Amino acid sequence: MIEIPQFYCELLSSAGAATLSVLSKDGSIQSTMVWPDYDGEFIKLNMVSGSPKQVSIKRDGKATLLASHSGNENLYISLRCELHEITPDGAIEHLNTLTQRNMGVTQWYGDVEPIDCESKNKRVLVYLRPVRIYHT
Repeated sequence: MIEIPQFYCELLSSAGAATLSVLSKDGSIQSTMVWPDYDGEFIKLNMVSGSPKQVSIKRDGKATLLASHSGNENLYISLRCELHEITPDGAIEHLNTLTQRNMGVTQWYGDVEPIDCESKNKRVLVYLRPVRIYHT
């Protein structure tokens, strides 16, 4: 396990988005904004099961996450990660925690998206293990 300096641990666990980059099936880079979460061992990402980014991570087992400080983009961390696990367990609860942290409302389905979208968009938690770190 690599050690992430405390300042960057807080950056990965605070409000704000980061850029997730994965390799698409055609070999191109796909980047998207995500709300990261860090538990001291894994980067946790919440996404819709079957989304292009989830499929790419599952296929290749690798991703890169880039997060910068909201007040100073010169302070950033880039993490190269390997897939540890993808699971539906706890995904809705995790999404609601991220929604509260980033939007100040209680729940994603019902407050942000219509409640009936929950049954259409099956959520999963993606656990990524950082294996290489770059930071300023």
